[in-house]
Parts: sequence; C-alpha cells; structure tokens
Amino acid sequence: MLDILIYPVSGVMKLWHIALHSWIGLDDSLAWLLSLFGLIVTVRLIILPFAWAQYRSTRILVNLRPKLHSLEEEYGLRTDAEANSELSEKRRELYKEHRYSPVGGCVPALIQLPVFIGLYQVLLRMARPTDGLDAARHQPIGFLTPTDIETFLHGRINGVPMPAYPAMSTDQLTTLGTDRDAVFNFVLPFLIAAAVFMTINMLVSIYRTQITLDHQSAVARRIQHFMITLAVIVPIFPLAFGLKGPVPAAIALYWFAGNLWTMCQTIILNLILDRKHPLTEEFTRFREESKRQVRTRLRRARAARWGIRRRRLLMLVLPHRIGRLHRRNVEVRREMKAEAEALKAPKREARKKRREAARERDREKLRKKMEEKAKTRKKKLRSGGEPDEPTDGNSPGDASPDADPGVADAQAADAETPADAPDRSTGDTGDEEPPSRRTDQME
Repeated sequence: MLDILIYPVSGVMKLWHIALHSWIGLDDSLAWLLSLFGLIVTVRLIILPFAWAQYRSTRILVNLRPKLHSLEEEYGLRTDAEANSELSEKRRELYKEHRYSPVGGCVPALIQLPVFIGLYQVLLRMARPTDGLDAARHQPIGFLTPTDIETFLHGRINGVPMPAYPAMSTDQLTTLGTDRDAVFNFVLPFLIAAAVFMTINMLVSIYRTQITLDHQSAVARRIQHFMITLAVIVPIFPLAFGLKGPVPAAIALYWFAGNLWTMCQTIILNLILDRKHPLTEEFTRFREESKRQVRTRLRRARAARWGIRRRRLLMLVLPHRIGRLHRRNVEVRREMKAEAEALKAPKREARKKRREAARERDREKLRKKMEEKAKTRKKKLRSGGEPDEPTDGNSPGDASPDADPGVADAQAADAETPADAPDRSTGDTGDEEPPSRRTDQME
C-alpha cells in the first residue's frame, strides 16, 4: 500500500536531482541536499490549496455557529415527527447560502495525510535501506534507481554522511568515515530548531482554536486542554528521538525544513484568513455569552466539589459531626445531579417524543400502504373471478345478483361437500367403532 504513495514522491525528488545535478551541474551531495528541500517545497505547494480550503471551511462554520445554535434551540423542543427533517433542511439552506460544504473540512486532511506518509517513507528508506548500508546493490525505491540511492548514501553535508545518526554504532560510523561527535554536533542544531518551530506552530494553533472554541461543548474544552498539555510534551520528541533513536541526518534536515514550512504556512494562512474571512460580530457576542454561562456553571460545580472535600476533612477532625456532614455531602451531590438533569431533561424528553411520533408516522404509512395493496389485490381477484358466459344457475358460483347471499353461500357449501361425508349434525363421525370393541372397552 505504501509503495503507491512512494512513487509520486520519489519521482519529484528524482526530477529535482536531475535538474540540479545534470542541468545546473551541482555536486551530487549538494544536489541531493537541495533536492530534499525542493521535494518539501513542491509537495507542500501542491497541497497548499487544500490546506487553504480547510482553513476557509472551518472559519465559515465558526461564523455560522450562532445561527446553527438558534436553529437547534428552535427545533430542539419540538415533539412532532417533522422536526428533525425540517432542521436538516434549514441547515442545508444555511450551508448553501454561505457556500459551506461539510466535506470541505475533511477532504484536505485526507489528501495531505497520504502525501506526508509517502514523503517520510521515501526519505526513511533512502537513509536507512532495508538491505543495509554496506550492501553492494540497493533495492530501488519508487522511481529512484539503485545508483541514485548509492549516490545519496555517499553524499555528505559539512563532512557528515546523510545516513549517519548519533546512536549508530562505532563500527558503522567508522565505515561511513565519521565519528559520533561530528554527527552529534551537526544534527543537534537542526533538532533544536525543529523543536522550536514545532512549539511555535502548536502555540499558534492553540491560540487560534481558543478564540473560536465552542465553550458549550465539553468535548471541545477537553480537547483544548489536552492540546495545551501536548504542546509541552511534543517538542521533546525531536530531541529525544533524534539523539537516541535511529534518525539519520537526512531525516533531521527534513524535520527542520518541514517544521519551518509548517510554521510559516500556519502564520501566513491565518493572517490571510483574518483579512478575507474575519470573525463576525454575531459570533463574538455569542462566544462571550457562551463563555460567561459555562464559566458560571463550572464555577458553581467547582465550589460544590470543594465543599464536599472540605466536609470530608472535617469528618476527620470532628468525628461527632460525621453523620451531619455526610448527609450534607449527599444533599449537595443530589442537587448537582438534579441540576444537570434539569438542563438535559427537556431536550431528552422532546427527542423521545419525536422518535415516538416518527415511529407512529411510519406505522401509519405502512398501514396505508398495506390497505392500498389489499384493495388492489381485491380488484384483481374480482376482475379475474367473473365468468365469461352465464350458466343455468345450478352451480354454487352462478347465483343471480338478486339472490339472497345466505342462500348462495349455503348452496356453495352443499356443492363443495362430498356425498359420502359424515353427518355431523346427528353426531355421526363417519368412523364408528364396531359394537364388540365398545363392549370390550366398557368391560
């Protein structure tokens, strides 16, 4: 599966190397180094329109949040079966009016992810061949031939081989013609710069998310808190893994260039976004009001939790008041639960009634459909059961229209009854036992 992603990325890198080495006449090592940066620039420029589409789609949805909230409040308490369908129709009209596509925010990410995977896989396989660095002939990688891989592995940057890394064994470093100190001193500045660029990029993203955060969503608030924690931990990854793991110098350069591009792209696109699609006044007022309501509710819940903890500590100091303090804690928990249920109960009850109304509507449609089918079947039977020519009236099905229906039914029953059928009116069952057998049973 990954080979499919490797071919286009390797083709771009080969074209850059041909242009720099064969046409311009640069040295192999310098040509491969610039090809690495050229590959990053080319791939990022290709996916730049999709990244902008994702930014634009997200901003439009953020500005539509007050209107969507109003629609949910309007239709959220309705109990009729058509409420959900009308709400969906109103949303579609709103999206169409503001030229927003729900898929527009997902497709760019789905396009960018395979490109990043292919880019990283090409560099990783070139810097760490599966058949080893000392192999006589390396396996091709996409459009890159074994000769291309060989020249890449022999390329040097400031005297350091591209496939070398600080955690490599001494024998391997000696084979490559370098030592650990030289490799460490070369990759460390690039790893530190990559960590700094990554930190700045995450801080910018966290700030942009904070000013557009949906405060009424508990999930969104938790994700934001998680991202803040992640911003402290993630920058350590390039340093720890780059110095202690099998990360070649070429990958360190890729991290440096990739994080630099990502940081610049994030800052520039956000500046353009604020100019072309600024946050509306309606959204700003809605955000501040939502933040105030959520903060008030969270402050009350936090005070109640601290009160419970304080009373628990008092139980240790004042044992004679344990019962009263425990009852108070139970009452506070009950009040918190009742308050939370009071906020959710109306909408939950409305959803339940809407589901019941929808089921009743579906049952009514099914009943009408079955009635229509029954009527159609009866019409077909009547049209197919009428005789072509009138008979003398001796058969049970030839009764005249003016005849009594009961007499006609009796005649039909007599006609269907066989001649030797037992007479049930007199108790004759047709299979009377012989007298001798009845006498034996009586004895």
